[in-house]
Amino acid sequence: MWYFAWILGTLLACSFGIITALALEHHEDSQGENDVR
Repeated sequence: MWYFAWILGTLLACSFGIITALALEHHEDSQGENDVR
């Protein structure tokens, strides 16, 4: 049963990394729009 915890932990870590990357990209895009104005 340890593999269920391992799979859930791996998926959680991957999703956290993807969400963080998307948030950083969105934040950088927002800063770019503010510089143009």
